[in-house]
Amino acid sequence: MIDVIIEQVNAKEVFKRGELKIMVSIITNLSVGYDIVKVKEPRDTIAEIENVVAPEIIGYSAKDIEVIDTILSELNLSSSITMPISVSVARAASNALDMPLFKFIGGSFISDLPTVACDILKDKENNSLFPIISAESIEEIVEFYLRIREELKNNYILAYDSYLCDNIFNEISKVSEIINKIKEDEDLEILLGLKAEKDKIEGKNLENIDFLETNEPLDFDGFLCTEGFYEESDFIKVNPYELGTISELSYYINYINEKELSPIISGENSSISHIAAGFKVPIVRTSIMSNILNELWNIERNIANPSITRF
Repeated sequence: MIDVIIEQVNAKEVFKRGELKIMVSIITNLSVGYDIVKVKEPRDTIAEIENVVAPEIIGYSAKDIEVIDTILSELNLSSSITMPISVSVARAASNALDMPLFKFIGGSFISDLPTVACDILKDKENNSLFPIISAESIEEIVEFYLRIREELKNNYILAYDSYLCDNIFNEISKVSEIINKIKEDEDLEILLGLKAEKDKIEGKNLENIDFLETNEPLDFDGFLCTEGFYEESDFIKVNPYELGTISELSYYINYINEKELSPIISGENSSISHIAAGFKVPIVRTSIMSNILNELWNIERNIANPSITRF
């Protein structure tokens, strides 16, 4: 048996994608694991990691992720601290064992990969449209986003990660037509999703919407995604970095599945690609500017017979 003993726990400020973040590093006798996250108070967080967390987990095996996660949970820290530490420990263990993080999380026989749903059009109230693509490969998903962004640039102004409009509800029909044309040209199955709060949706025409992401359930003839558990929901949206640890995320995803619902993971951290693959989550909601699609592409190359989620 290989012992992967935690010897150091470090944290430092880093400047990434125009923002100040922190990098958490776990150093073992055989490997290093890290995670980069945005926190409200970087220096206070660094002090807490190095002065409170480090003394509690140094000397433990990084492979015993449930033991580490239990210790982290008992320290009563913010999830913005515990999840990046948990991920960093898991990365250190997977690196020592010479396996990808998603296999350390989910096992060696993982073959299912999530599809990736990124906002393509937003309005000033942060309502947005996004596609959910049933593709044969991550490459097909990448090619779709390249094409849809090329189509949208003729009608809208690009603002960082998506195009902008005045009122998303006035653009649904136009975007639906563009997507339908791509579906026919590329022989793809694509659902058109809308993200908006319930009070903004009521009374609107949603006949071209297949997937609705909202804060509370409402009468809708399609897939419904909410953050809380509702009888009407089909999907539950989860941000891993708002939960405590990898172990707690695992329990929560299993609970969602037991209720015969499907989890959706949201966020922009590249580790989300591995978390989604490891836990067989069908959809990742993220920004097109994140590294998630590229990381999933790398994961796909590590799988013998990869299969993308289809609807």
